[in-house]
Amino acid sequence: MKPQFSFSIVALACSAALITPTYAADVDESQAKEVERISVTGSRIKRLDLEGASPITIITADEIMNDGFKTVGDALRASNLNSFGSWGGGSNNGWGSQSTVALKGSSAFHTLVLLDGKRMAKSPVLNGGASNLNTIPLSAVERIEVLSDGASAIYGTDAIAGVINIILKKDFEGIQFDASATRPSSEGGDSNRLSFTGGLNSDMGQLVFTIEHYEVDTILQKDRSYTSPFLNGNDSPDAFQGWTNLSPTGRVLTQGAAGGWVWSHPFENTDKSCADVYGSDFVGVLNDTDYAGDTLCGYDYTQQAATSVSQTRDNTLINYTYDIFEDVKFTARAYWAKNKTLDVSAPVPASISIPQGLPAYTTDEGIQLRELTADPNAGMRFRFDTAGNRVSEHHDSILDYLIGLEGSTDNFDWDVSVNYNKYNNYTWGTGYLLRGASTDLVGSWDDDANDGAGGFVGWDPRDPNSPMPAGAAANYDKRMIAEYFNLNGGIAFSLFDLPGGEVQAYVGAAYREESIDSKVAALAEAGKIAGGNGGSGGSGDRDVTAGYFELALPVLDDLEINLAGRYDNYSDFGGTFNPQISARYQILDSLGIRTSWGTGFRAPTLSDLYQGTTEGYGDITNSLACLSNGEEIESCNRVENAPTRTGGNRDLKPETSTTFNLGVAWNATENIGITLDYWTLETEDLITTLGASEIVETQAKLCEVAAQLGTNCPGVDLIYPGTSVTLAGNGRIDHVVSEKINVGLSEREGIDFNFSADFETGIGDFGLDIAWTHYIKYRYTYSDGGVQVLADDIAGRDRRPDDRGNITLKYSRDEHSLTYYGNYIDKQKAWTRTDSGKWFEIDSVFYHNLTYSYELPWNNRVSVGVTNLSDEEPAFRANGEYEGDLYDIRGRAYWVSFSQSF
Repeated sequence: MKPQFSFSIVALACSAALITPTYAADVDESQAKEVERISVTGSRIKRLDLEGASPITIITADEIMNDGFKTVGDALRASNLNSFGSWGGGSNNGWGSQSTVALKGSSAFHTLVLLDGKRMAKSPVLNGGASNLNTIPLSAVERIEVLSDGASAIYGTDAIAGVINIILKKDFEGIQFDASATRPSSEGGDSNRLSFTGGLNSDMGQLVFTIEHYEVDTILQKDRSYTSPFLNGNDSPDAFQGWTNLSPTGRVLTQGAAGGWVWSHPFENTDKSCADVYGSDFVGVLNDTDYAGDTLCGYDYTQQAATSVSQTRDNTLINYTYDIFEDVKFTARAYWAKNKTLDVSAPVPASISIPQGLPAYTTDEGIQLRELTADPNAGMRFRFDTAGNRVSEHHDSILDYLIGLEGSTDNFDWDVSVNYNKYNNYTWGTGYLLRGASTDLVGSWDDDANDGAGGFVGWDPRDPNSPMPAGAAANYDKRMIAEYFNLNGGIAFSLFDLPGGEVQAYVGAAYREESIDSKVAALAEAGKIAGGNGGSGGSGDRDVTAGYFELALPVLDDLEINLAGRYDNYSDFGGTFNPQISARYQILDSLGIRTSWGTGFRAPTLSDLYQGTTEGYGDITNSLACLSNGEEIESCNRVENAPTRTGGNRDLKPETSTTFNLGVAWNATENIGITLDYWTLETEDLITTLGASEIVETQAKLCEVAAQLGTNCPGVDLIYPGTSVTLAGNGRIDHVVSEKINVGLSEREGIDFNFSADFETGIGDFGLDIAWTHYIKYRYTYSDGGVQVLADDIAGRDRRPDDRGNITLKYSRDEHSLTYYGNYIDKQKAWTRTDSGKWFEIDSVFYHNLTYSYELPWNNRVSVGVTNLSDEEPAFRANGEYEGDLYDIRGRAYWVSFSQSF
């Protein structure tokens, strides 16, 4: 790592729709003492306006609403600074209730989210690694400050890629009601928002109270053409391979060796289709062109499964400030959020082992059932639609309390605060399957049944009219709790004079307690429930003590250098020190440069350290078997379905980073501002879980080298600590252990550009804001046989667009205002090639939002708008799939809102 510097200019408060640069007005030295100094994200030293040496973007609540967004999460996810996208709450997974942001295209675990400068509660659903943006009420937000620079020297862990600081309303007087409704032009995704805000101001303090209710309906996969089944043109409609978004696990007999290993649909009637026999969600009879003669009943899971979740969110926030004395201010904040999320997945797909086979016979309804030959490997692929859909009901609740004091004396300013927050998640999951139970429920032929005429007794999974007895259904329940207690305090004071002014210093300390308790039902923990997701996060606790400092050195009138450092000591893995140096130089009154360099870290989460062991089955390449049979390890194709045991690792170290920023800001005129920042981000010791095949291959290569040297084969934990491979007596894989480990690094490099212009004319006021991020480089290491290989630059490849941009055009005159907002996502090269041998290109997407507002004469306002005006679909890969973290699936949506103030 090279020591590097970074740029800054006086006052960068940016805000371009989502990202627009603003600049602090020049302050005459004789008036400086009369101007209030304020704290800005990225520093605890109070400054005039927003001056500083780090790039800061400001997004106001009004801008969020004028741009067509109704939630904080949607607005931040559309930002150009969220380069590679982030999770927005899709269905069929354990994160259905969550929404995150990932600055610089890094992990969401590398972006720190603050509420009024204090850590927001981390979600136990995200293993305590990130905050859930879905719990923040938009009505309580005044603005959002985005620091797109590393800030571990100021805030400690997680601020590797940057900081999101959500500033809540504190100075509001009166009463305001807001209501909005959004209706997509396609089915699903309807949303409504209702909020009440009240505020009181006096000479001694302020009180602001907010209540918000938000609800959004699910979008089913069948409601969008690209997520419902369609013919892909590769084969005929009678072939399974000719379909996209269709499951082969519908109703399929799987013969063992005695039956010739044939797959076949379960009935013989040539005049009936799979839909005739099993219902409209089944497709076929279909041929499997990969295996001549095989047939199956496919399943259209999109008729039941959701693409997005439905949610109901209720939030309450109260913020109170009071001047106890002339120089002492008291602050109290209470925040409560409760979310209910419904995640609907299609019925469980499973395999039923039926070694005893099933006889051929004709049912009373005339269905001619095909024979399943008795064989140890005989069975049936079966979609358990008879048990209903899988439904996960997530209940998330947050309690957050803060009490703080701040004051000033003739010699120093001081502050102290206590913050407690608790995040609870409970998931009630129904419609799942007890693994293996269905095998025991299958009946058999009884010659004595029906008065000696013979008949099938019990459940016959081939027969749609044969009811499945109770005993196979199971719940998948989870309970997660994360608690945090924070105590912070510090003093700010002047040290001595330099040619540019007084040297300002801040010295502080912090103490934090963290705990997580995450459990799933015992059967789910043991891997006995089919169709579930999201295991236990484990249980653990720790405390963190920290000391930190900042120095602002005005070396010259036009040059300021800032130094910062922080030492954090964790009770479970030790300490880490992170320094930062930054500077700003005002070349001209209208032109300045800024630079910064610093290190950062992400502490292992409590789940990373203490997560319990879970076991899951998957295909693993048995490289050790290839080695013992004299075959090449590199080309080994012996694949076995075996369990992998995963869990936390108490020996983990923190992830570390180095950031560098170099920027220039130019106030071209009083109405035009431009900023340009070049940045780099390097991360090391990344925490990950290795694939089982990589662990087995590494073990095989160690044994190969040991054999050549004539020594005993060492364990794979020599290369990957905490991992192991256990073989059965016949050389098959018994199980693989893959604990979380520190391995690998990444290198990122990019440019952020902002342009802002505002003009007043005789026909109205005009504004133009442009924010653009260009990714220059993204490289990372991957594991290959125990060796860390640095990949080629993959910026611009699938899921990693080179460019993302936001543009806002604003016009207002008298009571009327019109806002256009555009969100651009660049094209990408996929990892598959076309017939001509070129990489398949994933198209670019440009979303367009339009909003009109009219101010009525009775302190009220009506707004109407449309998002995704041109009804853009996601950009697709060659196989019709798309990246859900990048694209919007709602399509064109119309909305209306009304606001009334008293």
